[in-house]
Amino acid sequence: MAASGATSKLWKRIWLALILALLAQAVVSALLFHWLFFSDPQEAEIRRAMFRAIMASQGIAPSPWRHLLLSPFTGTVLTALVVSAVTLPIMRRLTRRLEHLQQGVQALGEGDLSARVAVQGRDEVAQLAQSFNTAATRIESLMQSHKSLLAYTSHELRTPLTRLRLGLETLATPVPAAARDIAVRAAKHDLTELDALIDDILLASRLDAAPGQSLQLEDIDLLALVAEEAAHFDVDVHGDWITLQGDERLLRRAVRNLLDNARRHAPGTNPQVSLTAIDGGGIVRVCDQGPGVPAADAQRIFEPFVRLSGHSDGTGLGLPLVRRIARQHGGDARCLPQRSGGTCFEIWLGRKP
Repeated sequence: MAASGATSKLWKRIWLALILALLAQAVVSALLFHWLFFSDPQEAEIRRAMFRAIMASQGIAPSPWRHLLLSPFTGTVLTALVVSAVTLPIMRRLTRRLEHLQQGVQALGEGDLSARVAVQGRDEVAQLAQSFNTAATRIESLMQSHKSLLAYTSHELRTPLTRLRLGLETLATPVPAAARDIAVRAAKHDLTELDALIDDILLASRLDAAPGQSLQLEDIDLLALVAEEAAHFDVDVHGDWITLQGDERLLRRAVRNLLDNARRHAPGTNPQVSLTAIDGGGIVRVCDQGPGVPAADAQRIFEPFVRLSGHSDGTGLGLPLVRRIARQHGGDARCLPQRSGGTCFEIWLGRKP
């Protein structure tokens, strides 16, 4: 209420300033008029005589009040008052919109992430309201994303930490050498899983926090980049030569995630990797011969920590990171289940599918 009262004073100050400005203009105009027409006493007397003659010809008796009402100063003052009366509702409407905007900012600051303000008109205040709504939407989305990421992370970290604790308890007791070796290998595997999970969480958080702002853009030979990553998996690549602007480190990560996903879900077979040039960018396609993805889950698998039935390995962030990276580069990622078995994943860069 105090903020509302402080805002309501704004229109009063603007209105008072306008009245004072118009009155000052009236005084200046009157002084200028008097200097131009009445500074010479003889000319002033002649003009007064002419004025009285005109009034007499119209049958109007001389009167000090009539003289005052017909004076330039009085006319200017009346004009100032009329102008101020007309501008008052305009200023009140403007400051009321600013007041609503201030209330929205206050509500957002107090934790109401759903706070929005009505966009009225097409002026600067409307643009400010639109900018506020856009920022509020972005903040709400970011906070929800971080809350979900924190909840999922807390759940996912428990599993390897629990296994590590059990492994350490096993190593703390006298056990055969073979069992000790198994516990050590399991602990190393859990540490590797924790390291990968933390790395994926940090990257997802960074991409969510500053979409499009953390990219280190440079000209990239996409075919060479994909071929280098595929060589680590002994996979051949074919397709078009594509050069585009992108972040090499992130694109490598996206391609590596798709290849690793194909290798885990279709062990013993090599995925098919191809590139297709499109207007403004390219498509990276990775197809495997695994059990496939049900059509109903083709979108769910891009959500953080979503794993299909029977697949508990991986961090649960590989495919969501692929989609985030693709969208950072003006495109998107999609899953195309195959009727003959297996799955194709596509990364569209530079254009959405």
